Order: sequence, then structure tokens, then C-alpha cells
Amino acid sequence: MDDLQKYVKENRELFEDSEPTEGHFARFEEKLGSQFDHHRLGMNRSFLLKIAAGLLILLTVTAFLFDFAAQKIRNFAQNNTSGKELQTELQEAVTYYDNAATNHLNKIQKLACCGQDSRKLYSMASGELDALDANATELKNTLKGNPDDERVQSALIRSQQMKETIMNNMIRQMKNAKK
Repeated sequence: MDDLQKYVKENRELFEDSEPTEGHFARFEEKLGSQFDHHRLGMNRSFLLKIAAGLLILLTVTAFLFDFAAQKIRNFAQNNTSGKELQTELQEAVTYYDNAATNHLNKIQKLACCGQDSRKLYSMASGELDALDANATELKNTLKGNPDDERVQSALIRSQQMKETIMNNMIRQMKNAKK
């Protein structure tokens, strides 16, 4: 730091010169002007406003077209998926009741191992189950022809529920017969 202070003190007159030389600002402006004049675009304000208005109209039309197309796609998707979702839900319900009936039939078979009355009940349960399965198959075929018919869908669900109810009654009767 001492060397710096010594240098400043020795060359004080160079540091105290407060005004630039004559014509400095004019030369500076001339250099700036020559550098930026060739980059200037020859567009006027009205031309830029016309471009902005055109872009605004284009964006507005695009937004309306996009909204219209999105609405059409949304309606198409809702119409096509509503039936498929219902079919999926209906299939899940049928599968649930079929699995429950199979489990009940296995319980009936275990209970039917002993006694004459139990075997009769098992054969009756199997016959009822076969009749209900035939009814369900017929309802499924009807549903294929008209998949949106709520009455057929409801009848199919009730048929599956009835299958489970009959199996529960058979199990209850077999348990009572064993006692």
C-alpha cells in the first residue's frame, strides 16, 4: 500500500485533471452513431401495429378453433367410454358373484360329504346353479344385441345375486340337516 500512495503523490497532477480534452464528447457521440446506425430497422410504427393486429387475430381464431375441437373430442370420448365403463362394471359384478357362487358350491360340497340328505341338497344346488347360469348366459346374449338396455343389465345382476342367495340358503339348510 505504501507504493501506491507514493505513486499517487508523485503523479498528483495526472490524477487531478478533471475535464476531458476538447471535443471528447463529440467524438464519443460520433462513434456511437456510426456503430448503431446500420442496425436500425427501417420500419415505422403503423407497420408494427399492423403486424401486432394480425397476430392478435390469428391467436383469437386459433383459440376458438382449439376450444371447438376440444369440445367435440370431449363429447365423442364421453359417448364412447360411458358404455365401455358400464360394461366393465357389469363384468366385474358378474365375476364377483360367479366367484362367490363357486366358493359357496365348494362349501356345499364339503358339507355334502356325509349323509343322504346332504347329497340331495348338493345335487339340488348344482341343478339350481346350472339353471341360473343358463339364464345368465341368455341375458348376456341379449345384452350383446343391446348393450345399453338397463333392464337387461339389471336382470343380469339380479340373476347373479339370486345365485348367491340360493347358495347361502342351501348351506344353511345343510348345516341344519347335520344338527
